[in-house]
Amino acid sequence: MKLRLLPHSISLASLLLLSACQQEHATNTNAQLPPITPPAISIVPAPVSAEIKIGQFVFGNSTQFTVNSEKLRGVAQLWTEFFNVASGINLQVQSATGNSDKANSVILELVPASEFSSSNAEAYELTVTDKAITVRASTSAGIFYGLTSLRQLLPPQIESPSPINSVNWVVPAVAIVDEPLYPYRGMHLDVSRHFFDVNFIKRYIDILAFHKMNRFHWHLTDDQGWRIPIDAYPLLTEKSAWRDKTVIGHTYDRDVAYNTNKVGGYYSKDQIRDIVAYAAERQIMVIPEIDIPGHAAAILHAYPEFGCIEQDSQVQSNFGIFEQVLCPTEPTFEFLLAVFTEVAELFPGEYLHVGGDEVKKVQWQQSPFVTELMQREGLKDYHEVQSYFIRRVGEIVSSLNKKMLGWNEILDGGIAPNATIMSWQGVEGGIAAAELGHDAIMSPGNYVYFDHFQSRSVDEPLAIHGITPLSETYSYNPMPEQFAGTEKAKHILGAQGQLWTEYVPTTAKAEYMILPRLSAVAEITWTPVNKQSWQSFSERLPSLFARFDEMGLNAARSVYAITATAETEGSGEDAKYRVNLATDTAHVIIRYTTDGTLPNAQSPIYSQPFLVEGDTFVRARSQDKISGDFYLESQLRTVKHKAVGAQLTLLSEANTEWNKDPVKTLSDGITSIDQIFQLDDWATFFGDEVIANITFATPQTVSEASIGFNPGKHRQMYPPTRLHILSSSDGETWQSLGEADPQHLATAKNRVSYTFAATTTRHLRIEAENKTRVLSTESGKLKSVPLYLDEIIVK
Repeated sequence: MKLRLLPHSISLASLLLLSACQQEHATNTNAQLPPITPPAISIVPAPVSAEIKIGQFVFGNSTQFTVNSEKLRGVAQLWTEFFNVASGINLQVQSATGNSDKANSVILELVPASEFSSSNAEAYELTVTDKAITVRASTSAGIFYGLTSLRQLLPPQIESPSPINSVNWVVPAVAIVDEPLYPYRGMHLDVSRHFFDVNFIKRYIDILAFHKMNRFHWHLTDDQGWRIPIDAYPLLTEKSAWRDKTVIGHTYDRDVAYNTNKVGGYYSKDQIRDIVAYAAERQIMVIPEIDIPGHAAAILHAYPEFGCIEQDSQVQSNFGIFEQVLCPTEPTFEFLLAVFTEVAELFPGEYLHVGGDEVKKVQWQQSPFVTELMQREGLKDYHEVQSYFIRRVGEIVSSLNKKMLGWNEILDGGIAPNATIMSWQGVEGGIAAAELGHDAIMSPGNYVYFDHFQSRSVDEPLAIHGITPLSETYSYNPMPEQFAGTEKAKHILGAQGQLWTEYVPTTAKAEYMILPRLSAVAEITWTPVNKQSWQSFSERLPSLFARFDEMGLNAARSVYAITATAETEGSGEDAKYRVNLATDTAHVIIRYTTDGTLPNAQSPIYSQPFLVEGDTFVRARSQDKISGDFYLESQLRTVKHKAVGAQLTLLSEANTEWNKDPVKTLSDGITSIDQIFQLDDWATFFGDEVIANITFATPQTVSEASIGFNPGKHRQMYPPTRLHILSSSDGETWQSLGEADPQHLATAKNRVSYTFAATTTRHLRIEAENKTRVLSTESGKLKSVPLYLDEIIVK
C-alpha cells in the first residue's frame, strides 16, 4: 500500500529515508556526528503503511476502554492489565453502547470480514487522534496485533514491571494499516539440552507476542533429556529427564571436563496445558517436537527395547550427533502411537513436529531386522529405511487429525504424504518441498540459527560455531526468487528462528542469543519486502533496546561490534598492514589503539583505514553516540617475520569448504588467535601430515619456525604430533634442521616452534605430523582429528 502525503502530515517513509541518508554519511566517515533523531514512531515489525499526523492522545484516569464484542474482552483485558502496571492508570474494559462518550477513549471494533479492508485474518487498522484511539480488525488476532503496535507507540517505560510516576503516557497521532507478509512467523526453543522452567517459557512467549510472532516451536526431546510426561511410558521422565553430568566448555575442546551436578526436569501435563493456553491468549500456536528416529539416546536409556542393537544408552552429557536410533519394528511404532496420542491431546494446534534430522544409520546397518525389512519392503538403501520410518510415523500423525512437520531430512528417500518441511540445511529443502507441492517453513542455519555467534568480538560468550550477525538475519528473504509471483509461492508459509541450547544454560544467555535477532525474523516475516530497510531497522534499534531494558531482558548489543580486517602490503619483515574497522550501524563511533591498551573515551576515533607495521596489536571498541557507553571489543594482531608474502606451496591438501585461501592464511602476517574460532580463519587439514614449502625471493638467514594451532577463544584444538624443519638451496634436495621436542608439542597452548642453528637459505620446508586420535563422544570409538593451523612464522 502506497503512503500518502497529506496536508499537515509527515510520511513515515520520509523520516526513515532521512535517517537512512544520515546513516550512510556516518558509516562512511565514522566521525563523531550529532546523534541521529530516531523515527517519530518505532514499531517492530514495521507496519505496511503509517502516516504520522498532528497531535497526540493522552492516557489519563478518565480514559475509557471499550469493546464492541464480547469476543474481544479477553484480548482487551490482557492489554489493560499490562498497561495498568507501569502507568498506574486503572483502565477498565467496558462494552461499547450507542451512547458511549468517545472523548479520550480507546475503542476496539470487531468488523465482519466482508466489511473489512483486508481479507487477511491477522490484519488491523490503528488510528490515533487527540480524542480517540481506534483499533479495527475482523478477528481477535488482528485486534491483538493492533494493540501490540499501540504498545510500541507508548514511551518505552510502559514495559516496566513496576509503576512509573514521571512519564506522560502519550501516543503520537498516526494512521496505520497493517497485515503480515506470511502466515507462519515462528520461533523455536530447545529445552532438552538445557531445561527452562515454566516462568521462562511464558516470558519467551511474551517476547514472541511483543513481535507479533504466531508460532512457538517447543523442542521437547533429544539425546540430552526428555521433557514431557507420557502416562503409558513413565520411565521417559523418571529416568530420561535427568543427566548425571554436563560437558564444561565446548564439547570439542581439547581437554574435556564435566560439571557433575545432576541436571534436568520436565513439564507436568497441567503445566503444558497452562503454557498452551497462555500462548493461545497471545495468538500463538504451540508446536511440540518429539525428535525421532535419531536423537534417541534419552528414549533408549528408558526403553532400550526400541533400539536395534543391545547396547546401554545414557542420557548424553556431551553435545553432537549420536548413533542411537529407534528401530523400525512394530513395537516401536506402537510406542510412538502412544506417545503422539498423548502429545496430541495436550496440543490443540494443527502440527506435530517429528524431527527426522541427523539420523545416523550405523545401528540400522548392524541390524539383521533392518536387513530383513529392506528385503521385505524393497528398500534399496538406508535413506529409504528412514523414509519408511517417517511414512509410518506420518500415518500415526494423520490418524490423530494432525499435520506432520519435520526437518528437511524427511525428504531423504521420498517425502511422506501431507508432510510440511522445515528447511534448515540451507533453503534447498524448502524449495524441493514446494516443487513437490508440499508446504515449507524456511529456517536456514546461516541466517536464523541463534546458537551461532553474533559477531567476531572477543567479548562474545561461548556459542556452538559460525557467525550470524543481526544484519545477516535481517537480509534474509524467505521467498525463493524462482517462486516469487508464482503459484508455488503459496507453499512457502514463512520462516522461523531457532535457539538450540547446547551452550545456553541460563535464561539470561537465552535472551542474549535471541535478541534482537528474533526482532529481525519478526520483521522479515511481517513487513512487505519493499518496505524492509536495514537503515530503518537499525535506526529503530535504540528504541527497541530501551524497551528490552525496561522489560529486564538481556538483549545483545552485538550489532554495534566492530569487524576488524587487514590487508598485507609488501613482504617479509618490512610488510605493512592496512587495517579496516567497520560497524553495521551509524549509532556508534569507533575508538581504537595500536599499543595494546584498551580503548577509552580519549582514544583516537577511527575515520579511515590506516597502516601499521608487524608486531602491532590493534584493539577497537564501539562507543554509543548518545549515551557514551562502550560496547564489544575487537582485536587484530600482526606479526613481523621473514615468510610474510613469501611463496608458500602446500604439498598436502587443505580443506577449502570454508577457507578458500589457506595459503594466504598461513603467510599473510595476521594471526587469528585473538578472535573466536571460525573455520574460515584457519587452514584445515584432515590428513596425517601437513607439508609446506616456503620459497624466499632472496636467501634469508633463519633460526626459528613455528605454526599456530589453537583456534582462538572457545575452542582448544590439538597440536601437531611432530614438527620437522628442513632447508634446501635448490628446492629439491633437503637437509634436516631438526625436530621440535615431543614434550613441547604435547604441552603447547597455541603455537609449536623449533629453534635451530642460524641457516641461510632460499627454501624452507615445514613438516607437521598429525597422529592424534581421540575417543569420540558421539560414537564411543577412536577417531582422527583435523589440524587447524594459523600463521607459519619464520624468524
